[in-house]
Amino acid sequence: MKKYLPKTSGFTLVELLVVVAIIAILAIIGIAIFSGLQPRARDATRKSDLEAISKAMETQYVESTAQYAALAATFFAGGTIPTDPLNGTTTCQSNTCKYCVRTSNGNCTTTDTTVAAGQPPAGTSYRVCTNLEQGTPTFLCYASQR
Repeated sequence: MKKYLPKTSGFTLVELLVVVAIIAILAIIGIAIFSGLQPRARDATRKSDLEAISKAMETQYVESTAQYAALAATFFAGGTIPTDPLNGTTTCQSNTCKYCVRTSNGNCTTTDTTVAAGQPPAGTSYRVCTNLEQGTPTFLCYASQR
């Protein structure tokens, strides 16, 4: 009596290798597409926050003294001054400045007050700046409108 092996249903090694190769190719494509997504999103948040800070400074301009008021948390709907989405840095140097406000025109320096660290003093002009992770310009500033 001849015994036959039962028919099994399954995948061959070649079929499994093909599936693994396809998944690997799709993963590589996904990584390439989404690798720069988070820095771009943080930059968009930074641009939006700088615009909000600039608008808050403009709305608090005091006509009688021709000065901008010191930045305060009450200027914003959430009751807090926006901070950098990555690390809320409190140092302000030309290459690591995050949401730096200076009350005279010019780029941020190591002696400037950061938005995260506190309120810059009132002044006749201001400049709020940050570094962007990608794109051009890498150092973005908004200046007073008056």
